[in-house]
Amino acid sequence: MNFDFTEEQALLRASVERWCASRHGGDIAGTLRRLRAEPSGFARADWASLAGLGLFALPFAADDGGLGGGPVDLIAVAEPLGRSLAPEPVTECLVMAGALLARTTPSHARPAALAQVMAGEMMAAAAITEPRGRTNIAHVECRARETGAGWILSGAKSAVWQGGAADVFLVSARTAGEVRAREGIALFRVPRDAPGLEVRPWRAIDGSLAAELTLHDVALGPEARLSGAPDVAGAIEAALAGAWLAAAAEMLGVAGLLLETTIAHVKTRAQFGRPIGSFQVVQHRLTDCHVAQEQARSMVYRAALAPPEGFRRAATGAHAYVAEAARLVAHEAVQFHGAMGVTEELLVGHGLKRIQMLARLWTSPDEAMLAWARAA
Repeated sequence: MNFDFTEEQALLRASVERWCASRHGGDIAGTLRRLRAEPSGFARADWASLAGLGLFALPFAADDGGLGGGPVDLIAVAEPLGRSLAPEPVTECLVMAGALLARTTPSHARPAALAQVMAGEMMAAAAITEPRGRTNIAHVECRARETGAGWILSGAKSAVWQGGAADVFLVSARTAGEVRAREGIALFRVPRDAPGLEVRPWRAIDGSLAAELTLHDVALGPEARLSGAPDVAGAIEAALAGAWLAAAAEMLGVAGLLLETTIAHVKTRAQFGRPIGSFQVVQHRLTDCHVAQEQARSMVYRAALAPPEGFRRAATGAHAYVAEAARLVAHEAVQFHGAMGVTEELLVGHGLKRIQMLARLWTSPDEAMLAWARAA
């Protein structure tokens, strides 16, 4: 099948590529080191600049003030961001947390709630996993107790990706039922400065700022509960599917950058009096990388074109497959660059770390494969 973007999608992709070239082009590794040293792990001015392009309105419905973009539009944006190793957390915050906010906010309040997200003025992070639950989103020990004035939340959340930079957290908490029961889970909007909320940022493998949360009887008003979805676990799973597709497209972009960089490197690095790229074994290994990358591209496009009833299965499969393919490319890139491949000075090591991070967003490679098998 010949897959081509529409004219509008091609223009969208080109605008993202131009933005990435202006902000992250040239010395990609040096730019990334500088931006990761920012308090948020990236420049908030760049986040506002991306919002100024209108990209943050893309995933949201037109009735909510968005542009009503679909999965194909999503991969048209995510792949060039990955190819430039852009540190802005579009996958983690806009795609995942934004979709979760849109799915769980009541319809009458949704446009106002999403307006700040689309303008780049508010960054949300999904706090949906716990220390003892690992990646099981139904394992919720965090408790929400209703009072006359609203809600009291107590518990802990782990691996809140990009939580170190977030302004607000979307916290899953149990209002009823036993731990690991899908029923009885609610979602709450918790401001970063809420009294009793302890945020402990930590550096993830790619340099981004994740966080651990501890909620010490955090008092919230009645409006904090997002009651727009009766099945919160289902809403989280649907948001995860979109995030995994975005992560797959971003990994595809990173892998493309690493393969291109490695091909250029083997053409100039000499060993035994000739470029190492002239050796047949090197050519075969890089050919394997190219084939893996193209197969991964097919998986991403297939998932983006999947019908709604099969989207979650296709997105899960794309994420699982692309993670394996992208890691193959990244590992080979490091091998061909030698010891300097894992240093901070070259983009190869940064790319490997970003791929490892994206492969583990709310899952693990093994769990992703199992989820794909179950969905199939």
